[in-house]
Amino acid sequence: MFHLESEKPPKVSTDHLITFYFVAEGKSFRLASDLLSLSQPTVLLHIKALEAGFGVKLLYVKRKRVVLTEAGEALIPHARELYQQAKHAEMCLQTFREETLRIGVALTLSSTVTTVAGIFRELFPHIKVRIREGPTYKIVEETSNLLHDLAVVANLDYGIPELETIEVSRGHKMVFVASPAAPLSLEDELDLTALNGHPLVLPAEKSATRAILLSRFEEQKIEPVIIAELDNIESAKSLVKMGQGVALLLEDNVIDELRDNKLKALPFKEEIRMGVDILVHKDNPLRSIGSKFVSLLGQACRNRSFLKVLPTA
Repeated sequence: MFHLESEKPPKVSTDHLITFYFVAEGKSFRLASDLLSLSQPTVLLHIKALEAGFGVKLLYVKRKRVVLTEAGEALIPHARELYQQAKHAEMCLQTFREETLRIGVALTLSSTVTTVAGIFRELFPHIKVRIREGPTYKIVEETSNLLHDLAVVANLDYGIPELETIEVSRGHKMVFVASPAAPLSLEDELDLTALNGHPLVLPAEKSATRAILLSRFEEQKIEPVIIAELDNIESAKSLVKMGQGVALLLEDNVIDELRDNKLKALPFKEEIRMGVDILVHKDNPLRSIGSKFVSLLGQACRNRSFLKVLPTA
């Protein structure tokens, strides 16, 4: 039987153990720093405090990679169990909170998801919707750490077995856009090779659009001149309107500018499409209300006119 008065709290810091878990599993102080949202000196301080508290060496760095000592190898299963138990406790507490649907969305798809969220709120006013947008790979990483109930991202292989995929759309059309006054805008038909050596506005690192485009360029040995790397779609459009290069954007995100002749869709023979997927963590199965959002998003992706009229509850 447990007697509280006879028990003493553990000497080891749970925060330090979880930091050790991230460093050991990722074999990197930098990766642990990013995932934990801590500075690298703070991560190092946690490890040093853990080692100093018990007089053992847990790890060392060899060729920029973290290597565990015998003591570190023995400790990692306990640190992993602590982390998993903390996550389960977090999920337990979340079941008692006011019902909220946490959605992570890639920047390229944020306009569509935000509109669908508005429709969703009309249908289910008692549900709070929290949307966090960011570069695709950042949203995927956050979802793998159970920070979102679902993520809306481009259809790519992210290599994370803990995440399950739900296909929403097989392909949204993407277009290269330029200023109407740009020389390429005067062409009747173009090959991707026309972009070899041409100024290009790219999304920042961890973007799926960037990965898709650079993969296509690599296949055809195209070397554009990258003049800007931006997370913000509106900023990318502004640069292109000023004649500062070409950008690849989701057609849905430039409909108004194309209609008003502020941007010109370049007539490339090769079409580029982006599939849309929902990612869900296996340890956080999609709830009924999440399934309803996915269904609504699927309707919007399959029928663009669906977004023009808000249904009533």
